[in-house]
Amino acid sequence: MNYRKIKKVNGLIDEIETFDSLIKDVQSPFRKIWVSTNNTVVTLRGEHKTKVIQVLLGIRGELARELEELGVTEE
Repeated sequence: MNYRKIKKVNGLIDEIETFDSLIKDVQSPFRKIWVSTNNTVVTLRGEHKTKVIQVLLGIRGELARELEELGVTEE
């Protein structure tokens, strides 16, 4: 594997670890999800929180597939 691929793999692994940490954190029933811009903050709970978690899991899956395409598996 060349240097550029190794750099890409390391970046993807870092992103996956960040998503894993975030997903674990927001799956707690005691946590809320806040979505914000400079002017607006929205708190998500219940069904909306579940939908956001599903999106995060989907993004994490896409990152894992990118790793597999580069020849790296999570096992």
